[in-house]
Amino acid sequence: MEVNDPVSTIMSRTVVVANQFHNFSEVLELFSKHNMHHLPVVDGKGNVIGIISSNDLMKLFYDPKYKDMKFNSEEIDKSMNITDIMTKDPVTVAPTESIRKVAKTFYDSKIQCLPVVDNGTLVGITTVKDLAQLVAYYG
Repeated sequence: MEVNDPVSTIMSRTVVVANQFHNFSEVLELFSKHNMHHLPVVDGKGNVIGIISSNDLMKLFYDPKYKDMKFNSEEIDKSMNITDIMTKDPVTVAPTESIRKVAKTFYDSKIQCLPVVDNGTLVGITTVKDLAQLVAYYG
């Protein structure tokens, strides 16, 4: 595998997603059940409209807006929409982009995950971990 190969060669094709109608509890369950750190949010057509990271969830513990609230998921489900915590319109990449360009995007944008989209539709996801695995096993 080479750095000029397309990102589709290292991306994960099976992607767990949320939609804007999921509540906080459901999102937490997805993170826990699938042991992941990034969750794309898609619309009804599979178009990426946002992304939630485990860091986004952690920031809620320090958000002054929720400071006096008992931190239980039922209260948060009632007071927050997923769209409030997701990063809207995240940086994405096409499956044909080179691994080298993806690595540069990670570095320049200071992000750790990129949804892979084809004509706006989510087809995969790639992370810094995928790049580390590439270097570790393929040199």
